[in-house]
Amino acid sequence: MDYQNIYSQIIERAKNHQLEGYKEKHHIIPKCMGGTDEKENIAELTAKEHFLCHMLLCEIYPKEYKLRHALFLMAIGKQKVKENTYVIGSRVYERLRKEYSQMLTGKKHSEETCIKKSNKMKEIWDSKSYEEKQLISSKRQKTKLKNGTNKISKTTAENISKSLQGRKITWDRGVNKKILQFDLKGNFIKEWDSIAEASRSVKGDVGSHLTGRQKTAGGYIWKYKEN
Repeated sequence: MDYQNIYSQIIERAKNHQLEGYKEKHHIIPKCMGGTDEKENIAELTAKEHFLCHMLLCEIYPKEYKLRHALFLMAIGKQKVKENTYVIGSRVYERLRKEYSQMLTGKKHSEETCIKKSNKMKEIWDSKSYEEKQLISSKRQKTKLKNGTNKISKTTAENISKSLQGRKITWDRGVNKKILQFDLKGNFIKEWDSIAEASRSVKGDVGSHLTGRQKTAGGYIWKYKEN
């Protein structure tokens, strides 16, 4: 099948007619392949045409990772467009899921990419409220209990034990140190016995603030009390 010809026909048709109602902008030459945001590189498509074009691009350039990634996000509803416009059948979903999984298997990322992903995940986690973090932690624990993955194997336990032999372990990581609470202008408010107690009171992640990952916690500034 001539995928390139079908793709070109859809693009040419889009250039010669005006769509009414809902429409989406599509980069004719994908940005991951050097395409720009210039008007000449943009085509207005229906949701169905847009999804079909991304499927065709994956067939035309089967080794382009970012194209397949974009198609999979469209298929599972994680695209930037919030409209519920992509409705696919179970067979198409199964195919895309398998292909995406196979593509990721054994794929090695550069150190720069790993750092970017790590920083992005930290940014997402820090943006969540104290209640959201508690809910996520609770769901993770329930999933581990359900799947039986909350326990480490005997071999893993032995390896951990061997790695810790001869080490001097200190358990004081600041968790039980006294904490001082200040308003955003630096005025002292209260002294707390621990990070946990302070976090529960203001419903904020005081620990993340103290390690520099958040500028504030619960709308306040926090510091360790110096001995």
